[in-house]
Amino acid sequence: MKKLLMIASAIIMMVSSVNAQKIVKAGTLYEKNTPWYFGTENASELVLNVIKAYNNLDTKTYLSYFDDKYVKTNKDRIEKEFDGYKSVNRKVNIIIPVRTDGWPNQTEVQIYTDLERNWKNGSTQKLQEHRVYIVSDSSKKISGSWTATMLDEKNEFGLPNGGKFYTKKDTSTITFSNRGEVETIESLVKDWNKLDGKAIGKYFDDTVNITTNEGRKLKFTNSQWANIFDETQSIEWKIGMIFPGKITNTDPASGIIVLSTFKEKKKDGTEKYVSAYHWFDYGVNKKIKSVRWMESPILPATK
Repeated sequence: MKKLLMIASAIIMMVSSVNAQKIVKAGTLYEKNTPWYFGTENASELVLNVIKAYNNLDTKTYLSYFDDKYVKTNKDRIEKEFDGYKSVNRKVNIIIPVRTDGWPNQTEVQIYTDLERNWKNGSTQKLQEHRVYIVSDSSKKISGSWTATMLDEKNEFGLPNGGKFYTKKDTSTITFSNRGEVETIESLVKDWNKLDGKAIGKYFDDTVNITTNEGRKLKFTNSQWANIFDETQSIEWKIGMIFPGKITNTDPASGIIVLSTFKEKKKDGTEKYVSAYHWFDYGVNKKIKSVRWMESPILPATK
């Protein structure tokens, strides 16, 4: 981010110099093989007004700077977002309006900011942003935006990694993983509740290591899942939380923690109703390769 700020600062100095009128090309849009050039101040002023309304948490004024299509799609989300804030401060460090014939009829206003947000619920967040606003020539309003961020290392939430994973040699942080693990667990639970053993096998590796809540260790081959519900009458498995994570700076093999309640009735009449803590290990192939779990009984409330 600091390097980007230095580059952007150099561009600003060039534009502000006596020879600024001679500068036409400001880089190349490789997708279209056309040059970037500097846009007008009108687009920059529009964006600065948007930021002023944002900092004032003035939803009505903020939305007035966006075109109808954007407002229709995002109005409810933005109103909810603003309503949750206690205060916000987006401080603009650099603003650069640029255009290209590769994407005609619009100006891209690029800004570099420091952002601090405080929520009514007590949460706080600090980050640096590179944000881009698309200003339409026809509507003279913003039609879209996107952003890249760098979080403050002392940020309260939203950090890319955290916690500790202890090994025999050292410790490492844990990073959230997003390779479909959550969706796999959600689908697995649906098929489990349907007692569909044939469908269950697709979520697991060819051979799975299982450690039961009693500490027994088993190996399950993929073909065995088809008959796993032969003695079962009904199951009600409800997810409470799914946490997908991996060790930071390692291969994409991951571990998924699932908190849930599990109610099961066997054909012989035996039943159990428990709170369960499952740990699923995923391989690089995105298949579950091992399962461990603990459970505690859910008892009727006492008076």
